[in-house]
Formats: sequence, C-alpha cells, structure tokens
Amino acid sequence: MDLTIVHLRYFLAVAEELHFTRAAQRLHISAPSLSQQIQQLERRTGVTLFRRTSRQVELTADGAALVRLARDAVAAMDTVIAWADSSGTASVLRIGIAASSEMSNRLLATAVERHPDTTWQIHGLPLTDALTALRSGEVDVSLMIADQPPVEPAGVVVRPLWSEDRVLVVNEGHRLSGRDAVTLAETDDETFIGMRGGGESQSWFVDPRPSGRHLEILPLATHFDEVLQLCSAGVGVNICGSSATVTHARPGLRYVPIIDLAPVTTYLCHLRAKPNALVDAFAAIAEQIAADTRS
Repeated sequence: MDLTIVHLRYFLAVAEELHFTRAAQRLHISAPSLSQQIQQLERRTGVTLFRRTSRQVELTADGAALVRLARDAVAAMDTVIAWADSSGTASVLRIGIAASSEMSNRLLATAVERHPDTTWQIHGLPLTDALTALRSGEVDVSLMIADQPPVEPAGVVVRPLWSEDRVLVVNEGHRLSGRDAVTLAETDDETFIGMRGGGESQSWFVDPRPSGRHLEILPLATHFDEVLQLCSAGVGVNICGSSATVTHARPGLRYVPIIDLAPVTTYLCHLRAKPNALVDAFAAIAEQIAADTRS
C-alpha cells in the first residue's frame, strides 16, 4: 500500500473542515485536486472515509478511526522534520521536481559537484501541485513549470529561472508526427491528456482556443511519465517543454515544435521564513545557470 504523509495531511484537512473547498483553500490547492487525492487514499486503504452529499461531508466510522492514526503519523513526521532542521550534522537537501529537463539535470549535477558532502534527495511532484510538499515540509525546495507567471503564495519565494519553447507530444503513428512544426490551431481537433482533478490544464492547453472552440481534455494523469505513456499508446496528445525531446526521448513518441505558442518557464520555490544555507546555495547555482543560458 503506497501511502504518503501528504495523503494524511490532505485527509486531516477535510476531516477537520468537513468541507472540500475550505480544506483546499487551507492547503492552497484546487478542490478537484484535493478530491482526487482523497479518492486515491480511499482506494489504497480499501475503505470509504467520507460520506459526500450535495449539502454536506461527513466522516464514516472508518474515517473517524483514521483521524487519530493520521494525527499521530503527521505529528511523528513533524517531529522528525524538526529534528532534521535543528541538527547541526545533517546535510540533506530535498528537491521536488514535477518534470526533469536538460537544465534541471545540469543544475543537480552542478550542485552535487560543488557540495560533495551533501545528500541530495529527489522527490517526484504532481504536475499540478508543486507547493503542497514544500509547505508541508516534505521538500526544502521545488522546481515548478508554468505557462504564465504564478501568483506568489504567502510565505513562499518564487524565482523565475529559464524558459523553453513548447512542443506537441504525439504517438509515432499520429497524423502530425512527421511534421517539422505545427501551429496551435492545427491541434484544435486533438484529444489532450490532462491532469486528474486539475483545472490548470485549461491554461496550459489554451482552452478555449482563440477561435472560441473548447478542447477535449481527458483528466487521466498525475505525473509526467503517465502523460508520456498515454501519448505513446495513442490515447491522446500533450504539450510540454522542448527539453523533453532529449530528457524524455523514447520509442513510440514524437515531439513536434509548436511555432505560435509562448514558452514555459521553470521557477524555483522555497519558504520565505525558513532560512536554510543549502537552499540558498542551491538557489544561487540555479540563478547562475539561468543567467548563463540568457547570456
């Protein structure tokens, strides 16, 4: 059973608020994303935790039993995190990444070279939620990719790093797979692989299109590897950064440049009120690499 402390934090927020929208606001994620995470938790535990109606949310008997266990688990994790933060001997940096790229790989390699005594941990993040793990203490810094400048959340520093053009991800047998480039309008009739519970797909895929037409978006994936597997199988197409042509090259997939779509930017995020010398060092390396690419 693959459960994480984030699942339990989400569960406790809903259990305490008994309202998905209020709990989502408290966690700084979308309500559909929170609902999807609770459904994952219910599938993995094999029990129903909440009774949901159009008017109210209630804990089931199993849900009520889990509250105490979840609080104990979260408290234990918080104790471990506090111990690690206060330890003068630990030299660990936990980095959250939703999708790796040439630049993020270069950043990590440079950081490892310059700080050989540091333990570097990589945590995979959902594509539509790069901040919850940061706020909960699961990671110290996160790299998020966005198609437009994000609103800087309270208590979080968001630093723009580098940008890259976007490409269409298609199966090798797709009608557009042999093209040198496409326009956005040429993808209007495609079915897109979106994120489970994520309204962010609308912005990423430009939905509605300039013509006013709405796309067919299937909310099937949570992580980027799932997106690529579904595209490779011919279930739909996707749009991603051009660095994927190198870092995620694989049989059965083709990446076709989109000539009239704005680039996407990678942002480095960390907590404002939690000084960390390793985070500062990592951020300095990231900004140096970003500056080198612009010069």
